[in-house]
Amino acid sequence: MMSAFTPNIITKRFSRCLRQLRATGKVKSSRQFALAVDYLPQSLGEILKGRRDAPLELLRKAVDVFGAIPVEIGRAHV
Repeated sequence: MMSAFTPNIITKRFSRCLRQLRATGKVKSSRQFALAVDYLPQSLGEILKGRRDAPLELLRKAVDVFGAIPVEIGRAHV
């Protein structure tokens, strides 16, 4: 029997950052974000559903395009 996949903490923080970008209006949708960073919207959906981890290349492109993401991803909540 296969065990359930658990995303790593960086992926969880990345998902939170993307939700924040949508909430502040910097991106209109997850699809728009995916296209802006040259990533397949379907693959981004798998990340946001917790079925896979965000690859480093996606994180790098997100930083290049949207800038402030690394602070949020690396920040530990106290």
